[in-house]
Amino acid sequence: MSTIMLFHASIPARDAAKVADVLAKVWRGEAMAFPPVPGAHVVFAGDERATTLEVYPDDRTLEPSPAGVAIGRGEGRHGYVGDHVAIASPLSVGEVLAIAAEAGWRAQEANRGDIFHVVELWLEDRYMVEVLTPDMQRDYVARVTPSAWRALLAAGPQAPGGVRA
Repeated sequence: MSTIMLFHASIPARDAAKVADVLAKVWRGEAMAFPPVPGAHVVFAGDERATTLEVYPDDRTLEPSPAGVAIGRGEGRHGYVGDHVAIASPLSVGEVLAIAAEAGWRAQEANRGDIFHVVELWLEDRYMVEVLTPDMQRDYVARVTPSAWRALLAAGPQAPGGVRA
């Protein structure tokens, strides 16, 4: 498994469903609802790397909270934005947290609904990057697939832990 890899990114859109559908066609992938963020959709590339794009309504923001990222609405009370990326790292959780502490930025380990875990690294205490250690990467690749997401949607509306609207 590669140690440098982009897992997913989120992008803003005025019409999240339409943007997701168009991107799914471009990728020959699949678009579905993304319940953790009201009005959002996710596009699956369907590749071996579990590549996805989350398409958020452009009025959503991501804000830090003790329980994990919180979904805001509007301009962002503190300059937060709704975009983020998830990246792989060869480092351990402790090493990522130490780097954040050295920079003076917030970071915490977070559970994404028992689907996968991340380290939330808040660049400049404003922009969230989800960092996945090697163990986290294995869980992500195994669990973030179109078939697993369909099963999650069939189980009913639920936001993965650590993400609250």
